[in-house]
Amino acid sequence: MAQKFYVVWEGRERGIFTDWNHCKAQIDKFAGARYKSYPTRSEAEAAFRGSSEAAVRKAASAPRKSSGKGPRTHTAAEVVALPAQTKIFADGGCEPNPGKAGSGVAVYRDGQVAELWYGLYNPKGTNNTAELHALHQALLMAEGEIARKATVAIFCDSKYAIQCVTQWAANWEKKGWKKPGGDIKNLDLIQPAYALYTKLKKSVQVLHVNGHAGVEGNELADRMSIHGIETREETFARFETPESLDAVLAMRKG
Repeated sequence: MAQKFYVVWEGRERGIFTDWNHCKAQIDKFAGARYKSYPTRSEAEAAFRGSSEAAVRKAASAPRKSSGKGPRTHTAAEVVALPAQTKIFADGGCEPNPGKAGSGVAVYRDGQVAELWYGLYNPKGTNNTAELHALHQALLMAEGEIARKATVAIFCDSKYAIQCVTQWAANWEKKGWKKPGGDIKNLDLIQPAYALYTKLKKSVQVLHVNGHAGVEGNELADRMSIHGIETREETFARFETPESLDAVLAMRKG
């Protein structure tokens, strides 16, 4: 069956979705739902941007309230509207969990996919270690983008990884990298990522998105993480970006 792309202009979340189940979840029993399927990503993107630009900007300027327990989740519409010159998407996968793990990153510059990365294969990893690896790589790439004076935002679908690096690590550091409940898991990955985040935090946003919720960059990073597992690539390697991203999106998802 050919890949379809579903644009939701009015629903629980607005954006472009790459499978019907996630699209349906946004529109099912939603009063005034507006949506349509397109055969290619480019057509869907053009339709979404052209018909919902005002709605997108409104969504970005009126963020939803946070529960205070973790980072606020950004919708696909808000991701598109965020005015960062460079947007970096990080994702990790593990099959099973624990098991074979890999990480992926997708880099957008000025709204266009510029680079895809995959690897850091670990035959005895976890989903959390894969996500932390991916976030660390995203921060390393952000450092280079900031050096060339670009505005940068990082998107990750792991609240655990985000909170470890941007929230919890500061308190752990103050307490000598200890916590009352026992040892801090994955400290060897958290510490270098936190050190880099501390250096860059005035110049980079680290934001949460839901996985498989119509955020194209997250979908691409997801495919790269699985590609890292399948190829067993131990380094972090650059993927040759095709002219059309449909082939990448058609790769096996995590």
